[in-house]
Amino acid sequence: MGELAIKGLEETQQYLNTNLTKHSEIAYSLENAINNLDRKITDYLVQVSSRISETDSELHSSVVDIVRDIERIGDHFENILELIEYRISNKVQLTDKAYEDLNNMFNLTTETVTQALEAFKNMDQELAKSVIVKEDEIDSMERKYRKRHIMRLNEGLCSGMAGIVFVDIISNLERI
Repeated sequence: MGELAIKGLEETQQYLNTNLTKHSEIAYSLENAINNLDRKITDYLVQVSSRISETDSELHSSVVDIVRDIERIGDHFENILELIEYRISNKVQLTDKAYEDLNNMFNLTTETVTQALEAFKNMDQELAKSVIVKEDEIDSMERKYRKRHIMRLNEGLCSGMAGIVFVDIISNLERI
């Protein structure tokens, strides 16, 4: 399920950069698969919850949380897909600097999600700590990019609609 979420993020980024609908179609199908897995895994976790030991209870709770978080990643990249579709259909132009910022944030977000899943899979506390550091970087990146975009708006380098699309995309990436 986590691998599907990472692939969905990558396809969404490809769609942002190429406008090729094949990437959005793949990302939408991955989001659908994530939703199906969410239902099946959650159903299974509910079934086994009464039969697990107290020792495994904490791990069970963590898995429930992770499944929910991965499902939300799919929801967020679906939101981004819709924003890209809006940008394309309404001919909203983003500056080269906006694309550079979006790609930087996409790359760090995808890397962070990949490491978070790896940290959980291997119960690697050091890797988990580096994920927390990266999450803080993403938070500050969002603030910095938001301010930078407001400056572009004030300088007349982009439209208000471009501003809305940009800010909504970085907001979804930060939530991921």
